[in-house]
Amino acid sequence: MTTLPIKKIVLYKHGVGYFERRGNIQGRQVRLSFPREAMDDVLKSLVALDMGSGSVLSVDFETPEDRAALIAKGSIHLSDNHSMLDLLRDLRGRTVRCIMVPEDEALNNYLADFGEWLGGEEEEDEDEPNGNGGFPMLMPGMQPPPPNIAQELINMAVIEGIVVGVDYEDAAPLRRATVAIYRPDIQRIHNLPLNAIMYVDVLDTTAAADLDYFLRASQSEADRRSATVHLSKGRHNLLVSYIAPAPAWRVSYRMLVEEDQKNGKHTLLLQGWGLFDNQLDEDLEDVQLTLVAGMPVSFRYRLYEPHTPERPLVEDEERTVNAPVFFDAPAAAPQVLSAAAPMAAGRAYFAQAAPEADGVFGIAADRLESSVQAASTGDERGSLFAYEVSHPVSVGRGQSAMVPILSQRLPCGRELLYNGRKLPKHPVASLRLKNDTGLTLERGPVTVLEYGAYAGEAVLQFTSAGGEMIVPFAVELGIKVKEQPTRERQIAALSLRKDYLLVEEFELVHTLYEITSTLNRAVDIVIEHNRLPNYELYDMAEPLETGTGFARWSVNGPPNTQMLFSVHERRRTSRHEQVQSLTGEKLQNYLRKRLLDAATVEKLQAVLHLLRQAEEAQRQIKQIDRQREAIYKQQTQIQGNLKPLGREGDEGALRARYVAELNTLEDTLKALQAQEAQLHQQIADLEAQAAEMLAKDGNA
Repeated sequence: MTTLPIKKIVLYKHGVGYFERRGNIQGRQVRLSFPREAMDDVLKSLVALDMGSGSVLSVDFETPEDRAALIAKGSIHLSDNHSMLDLLRDLRGRTVRCIMVPEDEALNNYLADFGEWLGGEEEEDEDEPNGNGGFPMLMPGMQPPPPNIAQELINMAVIEGIVVGVDYEDAAPLRRATVAIYRPDIQRIHNLPLNAIMYVDVLDTTAAADLDYFLRASQSEADRRSATVHLSKGRHNLLVSYIAPAPAWRVSYRMLVEEDQKNGKHTLLLQGWGLFDNQLDEDLEDVQLTLVAGMPVSFRYRLYEPHTPERPLVEDEERTVNAPVFFDAPAAAPQVLSAAAPMAAGRAYFAQAAPEADGVFGIAADRLESSVQAASTGDERGSLFAYEVSHPVSVGRGQSAMVPILSQRLPCGRELLYNGRKLPKHPVASLRLKNDTGLTLERGPVTVLEYGAYAGEAVLQFTSAGGEMIVPFAVELGIKVKEQPTRERQIAALSLRKDYLLVEEFELVHTLYEITSTLNRAVDIVIEHNRLPNYELYDMAEPLETGTGFARWSVNGPPNTQMLFSVHERRRTSRHEQVQSLTGEKLQNYLRKRLLDAATVEKLQAVLHLLRQAEEAQRQIKQIDRQREAIYKQQTQIQGNLKPLGREGDEGALRARYVAELNTLEDTLKALQAQEAQLHQQIADLEAQAAEMLAKDGNA
C-alpha cells in the first residue's frame, strides 16, 4: 500500500496546521496515518483530489476504539508469552486438527536438522507420484527423508476433533500443559501434550475469522489511526489536504540600532525569524512552508467517535392550550468608535555615544543585512497575513527549525518613557518607529542591539502594516521619578432652587512628578500619565500626544538636576443643599467667594431667621409632648390610689383631695393643648412666609 509525502505546510498561531500530501502513484489504495487526537480535525477537513484522469472512490478509517477495546470485542485473546496455550483455550468448542510430533528418536533428530520442511496438510493420491519420493508433505525442492522415516511420517498421528479444554501447572505452564480433544465419531477424548503438537489446523471458519480479527487488531497502533483512500484503476496524481493539530509557530526579532554620523538620525535593521516544530512521525523533505499571522476561527468538532443520541420517550398526553410564545427583538448594533490618532514622535534620547563607524567591536547592520536575507514574501489574506517561505524546507522528525522572514531598515526615534503603573521609579529607554515593512508583524520577543552590542529585550506587539510601534527595552537607572497625588473639592457655582441650593463642584486631582536626574547630559523624559475616567485636563499645557486612557508630555531635564511637573485633572459634579441646613457663617463665606450675590444672601438670611423661629416653635412642641407624658403618668398613679379608698371619714377626705388634683391636671392638659395648637399655627405661618420669600426670584 502506497503512502504520500507532505509537500506543503501552512502553520497558524492557534494550534492547527494545513497539510498537503501529493505524489504520483500506481495502485488502488493509499494509506495515511494520523495521531488519534487529530482525527476529528482530519475528518472535518480532508480533501482527496486526483489531478490526473483517475478518480477517488472513497476513504475509510479505523475505528476510534483503542487496541485493547478492539481485542476485547473478539473471542480470542492471546498473551505475549503463552500464545499457543491461550489460543487452544479460546478455541474450546471449535473443531481443530492437531498434527503430533512422532516419538521416534531418529525422526526427532531429522526434524531438528531440517526444521520447517513440512508442507500442506492434504494428502495426495498414493497412485500419483509427487516428485518427492512418494512423500506428500515435503516442501518443493527439498530432499525426502530416509525410507525408514518416510513411512513413519506418513503414518504420524493426526488428531481431528473438538477442543474440550487446556490443563496446565502454574509452575511450568508450557512444559506440562495438555490439550483435551474430543472425537465425536468414536466418542473418544484424546489428552495431547502441548509440546508434542506440531501443527494446529483451525477447521471452524468462525474461529479462523476471530483469529484473523485478533491479529489485525494487534497491529493497530495505540496512539495512531489510519485512513485508506480508495482509487480507481491506473496511475494517479493524487493530492490529499487536511488540517490537524500542530504546534503554533513563533517569531523572534532582532533590532540593530545605529546612528547616521552625518545627520545624527537613527535607523535600525529589523530582522524576523519564524520558528516551527516538526512533531510528525516522518521527516519533512523539501516542503513548501507558509507561516500565517492572525487568528482564524477554529474549533474541535466530534466526528471520529461514533455517537448514538439518546432519543426521547414520547408518550400520549393531553392536549391543552399553550401560553403565548414571545421572541425578543434583536438589540441595536453597537457603535463603532474611531481609532486613536497616530502618536507623534517625541524628542530623541541618546543613551550613549556612537562607537566607531566601522563597527569593529560589534555587529554592523550592513554586514548583518547582507549575510542574512529574508527568505519569504508577504501576502495579505483578508484578516490574515501569510509569510510564504520562498525556498523548500527540510526538517527531520522531532526537530525544529527557524527561517528568516523579514529583514529591512527603518528610521527610528529614541526616547525615555515613564509610566509609574508599568514600571515605578524609573523611565524606560524606548525605540519608536513605524511599520513600513509592508508586512504584518506577529507578536514576538525582540532583542535590541545598539551599535552591535546587546542593549535589552522587549516584546513586539501584533502590528499591521503602517502601524506605529514603541519598543521599551532598558531601564534608565540614572533618572528617578516620584509621584505624589493630592485631591480637593472646589465649588464652581451656586444657584437657589426654591428650598435648596444647587451646588456645582469640581473634584480636583493634582499629580506631582518629581524627576531627579544624575546623568551628566541633558535628556528629555516623556511622562505618560494615566488619565482618570471622566476627568478633564485644566490649567496646564496641551499634551504632546494622547490615546485611550493616557496623555504624554515631554519634560526637558538638564544634567544633574531635579525637576517638578504637575498634571491637573478635574471632574464637575453637583449636589443639593437644603436651605435650613445653611448657617450665617456659611452664607457669608459664599458671599466672600462671590458664589452668591448680596441680595441672595440677604434674602436667605431672612428666610433662615423665619426657619429658625419655626425650629424654636418645634422644640417647644416637643417640650409640651414631654410635659403631657408626665401628666399622663401622674394621672395614672392617682387613679390607682383612688380605687381602694372609701367615701367616708379620712378616706373620703383623701379621695376628695385626689379628685381635686386630677381636675387641676386636666386643666393643665387643656392649656398645653391650646399652646400646642398655637405653636403649630405659628410654624405653618413662618414656613409659608419663608416659602413665599424663596418663591420670589427663586432662581437668582
